[in-house]
Amino acid sequence: MGWKDGKKPEQYLFTITDDFSENWNALKEKAKKDENNISDALRLAVNSKIETDRTKRALILSPHTDDAELGCGGTIAKLVEEGWKVHVIYFSAVGERYPNLAEEAANSGKILGITHDILDFKTRFFPRDRQDILQALYDHSRTVKYDLVFTPTTTDIHQDHDVVTSEAKRAFRNCTLLGYELPWNNLEVSLNCFIPLEERHVKKKISALECYDSQKHNPYFNEKFFKSVVKMRGIQLAHDYAEGFETIKVRLDQLI
Repeated sequence: MGWKDGKKPEQYLFTITDDFSENWNALKEKAKKDENNISDALRLAVNSKIETDRTKRALILSPHTDDAELGCGGTIAKLVEEGWKVHVIYFSAVGERYPNLAEEAANSGKILGITHDILDFKTRFFPRDRQDILQALYDHSRTVKYDLVFTPTTTDIHQDHDVVTSEAKRAFRNCTLLGYELPWNNLEVSLNCFIPLEERHVKKKISALECYDSQKHNPYFNEKFFKSVVKMRGIQLAHDYAEGFETIKVRLDQLI
């Protein structure tokens, strides 16, 4: 059986590695000079590019401060631990009601190891500001390339969350988009993607949420509840803990 298109294996491998295809002759000469096999030289070149160019990036869209941590705080902790650069956009800090929320979000971010922006859209009025929200997302999508974007699920009944997710689907067309759950805002939800967590990730999520003193009056803002959700999702994954997500869109070449 002949090689595809009559090419030797290393030649065929090089033709499907577009970033290096124009450097074929130069790579052969370097391999000959270094007394290396051409396949070994190609593997080193590809590995070098991966190591230097591919710091993965994730973006969390949080309609209000604390939504990101509530929906995927454990996943954020895991991604940061694995070397991802994680950025959170909080669309509203509800400053007129909770003057300390921005500071609480900053303290939470320090625990998780993320960077963040806080925008000044008025809570519960996101439908009115839909176009401005889309523009903010579009402008951001042009400045940073993300591998993964998290947003509330498409079945979230909060009007602000619905707007952010709807516009995220328009602004981020070239990457994987996952919806995180906020159980009190979902009458129904289809979770078909699970990210396993270790106990240290769960602890970091809870530590980050502890920063939100102004939100502890909410009935769902309870450590036992947080743990019950990640435990339940872990059982669905045959793991100790997990967070569940709605698969809105997956770009496979970013994952394989």
